[in-house]
Amino acid sequence: MEDRNTETKDIEQGMVMAADVTDIRLAQAGYYWDAGYNEFDFLCKINGETDIIHMVQQRNDDGYGLVIRSEKDDIWERLSGSEAFRLEEKLLDEVQYRTYHNRIKKLTSLSDCQEMHFELMENDNSNLNHVIGTLWTELDQKENMLSAKAIADFREQTEKHFHPVDGMNAGEIEEMVSYYVQAKIIENDLDAQVENVILSGSRCRGIEKTGSDLDVVVDYKGTIREDDFFNILHEDGFAIAGITVDINPITEDKTGPLAEYLESAEQYLKEKAQVRKQEKTSVREKIKQAKQISQDRKTGNIEKSKNAER
Repeated sequence: MEDRNTETKDIEQGMVMAADVTDIRLAQAGYYWDAGYNEFDFLCKINGETDIIHMVQQRNDDGYGLVIRSEKDDIWERLSGSEAFRLEEKLLDEVQYRTYHNRIKKLTSLSDCQEMHFELMENDNSNLNHVIGTLWTELDQKENMLSAKAIADFREQTEKHFHPVDGMNAGEIEEMVSYYVQAKIIENDLDAQVENVILSGSRCRGIEKTGSDLDVVVDYKGTIREDDFFNILHEDGFAIAGITVDINPITEDKTGPLAEYLESAEQYLKEKAQVRKQEKTSVREKIKQAKQISQDRKTGNIEKSKNAER
């Protein structure tokens, strides 16, 4: 930025301060640093009046240049050098915030959120550090929303595919397991608070085989270890309508969040369903082939009889 001899002067009437520019929102960004510049457009207010700012960062022989202009009443000649760089800092904060804000809005899975989490941790951009608190909050809110959706979607699919057990639907099975788990907690005076009880195995997608267990995941908080809790829940050989109930207790600290567990379970069940489908297709194909062989033999016998008569 060229020296306009304003660094040591008092701010004169009509001069613009960085603080006068508010409600900044990135409208467009263009990154052309290989060509020597980046440019950005921002919606904003200048002294309370709606305006648009255009900022260009330039690479030149002397190092670095900057131009900041506004549409209604150009502020470039009314910005001191120090205030121009302060305003640049505010504008670049918005660039970082808006870029990640938009990306967080588009996240569709918890694994995507986890990748974003690591990316934010590893990015040491100074402008990003100015807005990182807000972005962490937004990412947490996104994770909470996707977690609730993942759990609700998983249960919805279970209700759709679950084959009733002794006339009981999935919700009634989960309720029975919840009562059993709570009884075990009281009986053994355990430090465990159950958050969710969800059917999670092959039966929840209607792809079970004869003799398949009722697999149930129990999401809980507390100090008791997962493996110790598992052993206590299985010591009585709990069963419903003669079907063994396999209870898998998990905590966020050890196994991870329930929603992430269910996302992985969903992927596994989809793969398992595909295998079962192929197995059924194979059986049908074998039956079809057997019928064809039988028919061919009958046809062959008829042909032999005809030949014999001749």
